[in-house]
Amino acid sequence: MIDPTDALTEQFLRVARRLRRQTMSRIRPLGLNPHQSRALRVIGEHGPLRPSELAEKLGIAPRSASDSVSGLLVAGWIERAPDTLDGRAYRVWLTPSGQALLEQTRTIRAEVGREIFGALDANTREALQIALSRLSEDPV
Repeated sequence: MIDPTDALTEQFLRVARRLRRQTMSRIRPLGLNPHQSRALRVIGEHGPLRPSELAEKLGIAPRSASDSVSGLLVAGWIERAPDTLDGRAYRVWLTPSGQALLEQTRTIRAEVGREIFGALDANTREALQIALSRLSEDPV
């Protein structure tokens, strides 16, 4: 017999993959790969920050964060300058074009969410929201 939680996990992962695939298929033409998209979002929410801080917030290796930062710098979506507290390090932040791109990606994510979750009636969406909020809480 299959454990119902295993089936639920599989269904949840399928929806998460669908959200990610559809979102990235719309973001990719903007010139962003998935790693850069995540980095752009974190820099926009927490910047200015060091690449090491970006890596920590993304849960990735510092080298991977450096690769994303390099791509974003070349594209002109972020800027960098020496860290005033440590001249050996630098901090990055969004440029105006990076901020505009971040807004575009947020709009795309919202559109994809509306399309996918819009298939549910209002009561089901509300119940799902409550369940996901509960599950996303960190256990004490």
